[in-house]
Amino acid sequence: MATATALPTLSMDDVAKHNTKEDCWVVLYGKAYDLTKFGRVHPGGANLIYDNAGKDATALFDPIHPKDIMDKLLKPSLTMGAVDPATIKEEHIAKPPEKNAPATKKKVAVPKEAGLELEIEEFVKPPLA
Repeated sequence: MATATALPTLSMDDVAKHNTKEDCWVVLYGKAYDLTKFGRVHPGGANLIYDNAGKDATALFDPIHPKDIMDKLLKPSLTMGAVDPATIKEEHIAKPPEKNAPATKKKVAVPKEAGLELEIEEFVKPPLA
């Protein structure tokens, strides 16, 4: 029978050093995962992963994914360690992207003799949530 190997304990400062798409660690539920390669194939897009590199993204991840999905999808070697919760500061916690302000209506110049004033709204892609 195989025994589980204890994960090393990491500080959030250790994880925060891995904050690029070339070296991307993300914390979920207290564990740091190396998502450098996974980000490229993430079904929701690479930016969702890479924008949260070096951060605890549990609050963003939780409403969308099952809690155990990372352990089911990733090789154990991509679990880098358990993060000491006492080392997580506010700046280490991933924030949801800011919502864009509603599009402003643009007026288009139309010759006065036409007697019309047109307003054109820019298309804003709706959120997926």
